[in-house]
Amino acid sequence: MRKKRPGREEGAAGEAPDARAAALGLLARRSHTTRELSQKLFRRGLSPSEISSVIQELVSQGYVDDSATAAAVAARQAGKGRGKARIAAELSARGVSRADRDRALAGLDPDAELAALRRALERKARALPAGLTRQARSKKLFDHLVRRGFAPAAVLEALQRKGDTTDDDLPGVDV
Repeated sequence: MRKKRPGREEGAAGEAPDARAAALGLLARRSHTTRELSQKLFRRGLSPSEISSVIQELVSQGYVDDSATAAAVAARQAGKGRGKARIAAELSARGVSRADRDRALAGLDPDAELAALRRALERKARALPAGLTRQARSKKLFDHLVRRGFAPAAVLEALQRKGDTTDDDLPGVDV
């Protein structure tokens, strides 16, 4: 049987868990956006009015800050070698506003993104099987790097610098 953690279940008298304690418990593990925290508290059985009031209180006290959370997530994802498009999608999924997302992405170092693109290109190029045609190799590299969130134009430029592609090698790709 699974051990119950305090604050997750209803109390002995049947009362709902304390909204503030539940929110602080979640925030003690990692920072959350307003939307993430709302969703998690709702899943714990708290009413929307309780959730709204506790989140307002935590925002006013500085415990919940979507802008700071967005910047931290963006920096962490960039450190993992992800491009701006993938980071933007992650931030949107977490409920970060467009303005906070744009500020977080603007705070990223473009040179670091280019270096991450080159590292990802080298790593993937080494992992590809021998015997691929030049066009198949270029397509696999291009697709992989775009899925990691790098801009198609930057990927094409990196492939061209490496000598793995020309514009004619990737039909249907508009830059």
